[in-house]
Amino acid sequence: MAIELILTSLKSRLDNENSMTIQMEHGEILNVTCEWNRPIADDELQEFSVKTQHVLPKELCQFLKQSNGAKLFNVEGLGYDFFEIFNVSEILNYIQEYETNLYYQSAYDKNWFMMGNYRGYGDYMFIDSQKVANGEEDYLIYVQDGDIQRLPMNFETWLDRFIVTQGARYWLW
Repeated sequence: MAIELILTSLKSRLDNENSMTIQMEHGEILNVTCEWNRPIADDELQEFSVKTQHVLPKELCQFLKQSNGAKLFNVEGLGYDFFEIFNVSEILNYIQEYETNLYYQSAYDKNWFMMGNYRGYGDYMFIDSQKVANGEEDYLIYVQDGDIQRLPMNFETWLDRFIVTQGARYWLW
């Protein structure tokens, strides 16, 4: 399982407070933390799929079984400059809000669901559930200020690169 190895490697670099020092793109040195949630059970994942009719990618399911959501590379002292991978309850809340929110319905495809966001930037990451159901690997969608960009990768590739770049928005490079 590559997700397990990716997370184990990241966690091995964190100190006892789940923090570490990183260097950002322009030489800035920051102390960041990573916060992990309790793992989710298989039956909760199955319940989500039955309730929503959305297909979760196997890589995201593997992640959620390790940590049901996480806050990655949170800049200490700011509380808003980090990427949050939503837990299943937050994903479900977005899907339920989509059903009643005309703005969401006009802006995003009904097969998409939000899996996380970059706090402090107004960036959102979606998964195209239809592409997942069709077995396609390029199911990630990045939205920033209404600009929609399909990313040519799956969750595992995105997460691995995100960790290697220490929380940078590398897909914008």
